[in-house]
Amino acid sequence: MDDDDPVVQEIPVYLSRTLAKNLYIYQYPARPANRDWSDVQIVNAALKPKNQVVRLEVGLDTNSDKFCSSVAEQIAINTDGHQESSWHVKEKDKSFYFKNRMMDKIVYESSRPTVDTRHYAVAILEDKELHCTPLQGIIQMRPSYTYHDKQDKRKQEKSKADDPEEEENEPEPQQVTVKFARQETDVAKKAREKSYETITQRVTAEPWYDAFWVNPNTDQAELERLKLFSQTTLDGSALSLNAHEYIRNLVPPPPEDEADIVPTKRPSVVEQIKNLLLNAKLMTLSDVRSLVRTESGSAVSESAAVSALSSVACCVRGVWAARSADLYPRAGPAPPALLIAARDHILYLFTQNTYIDRRKVTAAVRLPPLDVLEIIRSVAKYNPRYGWELLIPPDVEFERKYPDVIQRQNLAWEAKQRQFTETLMGENVPKRQRKKSQRDSVSSDTMLSPKPRCNSVSEEDSERKRHKNKSATGSGKRTRNVSSGSVTEGT
Repeated sequence: MDDDDPVVQEIPVYLSRTLAKNLYIYQYPARPANRDWSDVQIVNAALKPKNQVVRLEVGLDTNSDKFCSSVAEQIAINTDGHQESSWHVKEKDKSFYFKNRMMDKIVYESSRPTVDTRHYAVAILEDKELHCTPLQGIIQMRPSYTYHDKQDKRKQEKSKADDPEEEENEPEPQQVTVKFARQETDVAKKAREKSYETITQRVTAEPWYDAFWVNPNTDQAELERLKLFSQTTLDGSALSLNAHEYIRNLVPPPPEDEADIVPTKRPSVVEQIKNLLLNAKLMTLSDVRSLVRTESGSAVSESAAVSALSSVACCVRGVWAARSADLYPRAGPAPPALLIAARDHILYLFTQNTYIDRRKVTAAVRLPPLDVLEIIRSVAKYNPRYGWELLIPPDVEFERKYPDVIQRQNLAWEAKQRQFTETLMGENVPKRQRKKSQRDSVSSDTMLSPKPRCNSVSEEDSERKRHKNKSATGSGKRTRNVSSGSVTEGT
């Protein structure tokens, strides 16, 4: 809101705490919104106050023409078995799920979609006054089908009773191993207390307490709703908090267990850029500046961003990528040195060409095709017409604005490419084989690198050597050219 905006109306806000410890919101996601609870018959209500679990048994209209009695009786028989008359019922059989020998109720059980409700309140606007009451919790009621579990249990017991061989077979003795529990740390204890198994055990251990259901149209319900209004409206005071304290009250600090992991200091610009590039793969200068902040929270300057990028990243046609040594710091399926050299070679090819061929790259580097494909996919996308191209288009504006940075990056790429040629292309090749390699074939490095190799032989030189050999040996004789390693035949 600006200072020049006019104030249309002032409404006093009051805080009521009469029902603050007992006010809950009940939500029914599985029930149509146009159906209210005025004509609903609640058979029984129970709750577990410590874990905020509620159970409601809603009676069905058995006299309705849409109610099928035979199906309801069959469901009750499958759940509780055949029930005897009421004066014959034993004490152990009083826990029948359907006591009237038919399915005449639907059970709703609650769940908690939101644990922290400190920021929620129920407000009532009346007579130009807003009365707010804090919430204790939010509960969602959904139908419960636990009677199916009871049916499965009865089937298992019946199958065991029908098979007498299982009772005769005694269980074989098993070896008992004694284990001593290790001392549990505080971190492990907190993690165990928050686990699903521990929470389920805690909810199951708490007993059910009977509750009293009140129809919303009764006088008792109306008296409870009147408690939502504050009784001290005359003693209200204006808001005396400053802006910082008001925001802190709206957004409280994190809990103690989460406060330890919250960083107290913002990482440096170099660290932020390094983490961004490790996740984003390729970024432009404008994208980096929009995401990186200084320690004071302000945007980083363009010169500082370029300087930081030059120290922790590499430039490919105006866009920036993480250094290969930062991506492969540890040994994996392939040696890190090979992965680093292969990725640098791929990035170098993109500095010289708009599109590259994956098959030629695989032939040049000593890595499996799947590893090469994974490296290429991290920086490029496939174009069906031309081949693989960069994920984002080149930043021509950056190249025009910072030619000195581009020149230094190109010199670094040339040095890495020379090192790649020396280590991967010429490693473990015998000298005798190198003398034989002066044929007309073109190596993979020649196909990939824009510069021709110095020891390559052109077609004119090869033809000149053939004529020289023919004139020296004469016709009708077969000779071998030892220097080139190729066989020629004279006619």
